[in-house]
Amino acid sequence: MIKLTQNTKVGGDETAGYSVELTEEYTVKKFVDEVVSNEGEWGSIIVNNDYSSICEYKWGELLSELPANVLNKKVATAKASGGWSNMNYLLTTK
Repeated sequence: MIKLTQNTKVGGDETAGYSVELTEEYTVKKFVDEVVSNEGEWGSIIVNNDYSSICEYKWGELLSELPANVLNKKVATAKASGGWSNMNYLLTTK
């Protein structure tokens, strides 16, 4: 399960930063699948600050794919930022 905890104040654009707690080991694919399964959100997932490794999702659908060589990597850390129904994630891998 992915658990978000707000760790910054809400900014003027009504977004905030969040720490992301992973209650089990995640691959990038498993993380993406869980985030996308929440049909009430939209946003992006970026892996290792590499903008060639980005996918976008909206209302339960994956709008773009991550490179195949990234999907099986294990997630080391995750951060999030957003508000309302928008949530963006930044993953680092092991």
